Amino acid sequence: MQSRFHDPAGTFVASLFVILGIALALETRGMTAMGSVFPTTISIALIVFSAVLILRNLVLTLRGRGGSEAQSDEAPATGGSNARRAFFVGAMIAWIALIPVIGFLLASIAGYFAVMVVAMHERMSLKQIALLIVLGVAILAGFYLLMTEVLLIPMPRGHLF
Repeated sequence: MQSRFHDPAGTFVASLFVILGIALALETRGMTAMGSVFPTTISIALIVFSAVLILRNLVLTLRGRGGSEAQSDEAPATGGSNARRAFFVGAMIAWIALIPVIGFLLASIAGYFAVMVVAMHERMSLKQIALLIVLGVAILAGFYLLMTEVLLIPMPRGHLF
């Protein structure tokens, strides 16, 4: 029995991203050393993560977990809630609208909390909620510091902060 290739569309798009990442990395040669830090980092990440996806799909295909077999082991997909989808879109719009008012970091924290509330499907203990809050704020603050201090990306400042 011949198994189908696992996620051919995803593999194709990942291949395009590898090519795009290489092209973008080559474009940074004409930039200053400081100006090329962020684009080079993103290009390398794009290439690496896309290559990992391609390798994963090849391994799953070679193991015989092609398209139809892989899906038969999983639980059937259920339809999502349209209200949750609408709240998610609303949270993203509110996040974007808040950036010029309260700044990137605070707007991102507010957006994280909004998406966290929308994504909760079952009741959680106070300990789990506290852990999500602490980890979320720590990750957002860490990425903010990485972008502003290491990659030297000027982040939008808000009118209030």
